Amino acid sequence: MSRRMFFCFLYPFLIISACNSVESIPSGVVKQEKMGTILFELGMAEGYLENYRFKDSTVNKDSLLTIEMDKVLAVHKVSQQEFLFSYKYYKAHPDIFKVMTDTVYFRTQRSQEKMYGKRLPPIKKEKKIK
Repeated sequence: MSRRMFFCFLYPFLIISACNSVESIPSGVVKQEKMGTILFELGMAEGYLENYRFKDSTVNKDSLLTIEMDKVLAVHKVSQQEFLFSYKYYKAHPDIFKVMTDTVYFRTQRSQEKMYGKRLPPIKKEKKIK
């Protein structure tokens, strides 16, 4: 019983001390939550372009992507330089980047569930034929 009590008191202390040791994000970097929202909206914009606008072969895909990116960044009041600097920072810190991209992925899943009214089945990997 005393061992259990010891771990009950030790565990919260370890969690609090671990949270304090996380390095702080520099001042020029977009906050993690906002960056995740920007990445989500950029993905949605790219999906829209893939499904509706890129079917026209005369359209310059890169210019359309740049226009949509500028629109998303303008909504969030973030410049391209700030976005690129922040993106490079998060890519250099894979532990933070993974959490952020996982959050964006699950947000996309929830969005699809809301749109289609049901959970989409997971993609099955094909077996390789030997």
